Amino acid sequence: MLDWDDLRFFLAVARAGSFSAAARGLGVTQPTVGRRIAALERSLGARLFVQGPRASRCRARGG
Repeated sequence: MLDWDDLRFFLAVARAGSFSAAARGLGVTQPTVGRRIAALERSLGARLFVQGPRASRCRARGG
């Protein structure tokens, strides 16, 4: 089941460009952001971000 609060984490990462920057903006830890994104990806059945060495990019479409 989709947790709507996870969408807030998704939007924060998409805007900030990385899990750590999103965590700072949300006032949580980076592992918390990672867990919330992983939960959202599991519920949707799709990878949402491509992890780079310094940033996370949104995928054009899940898969």
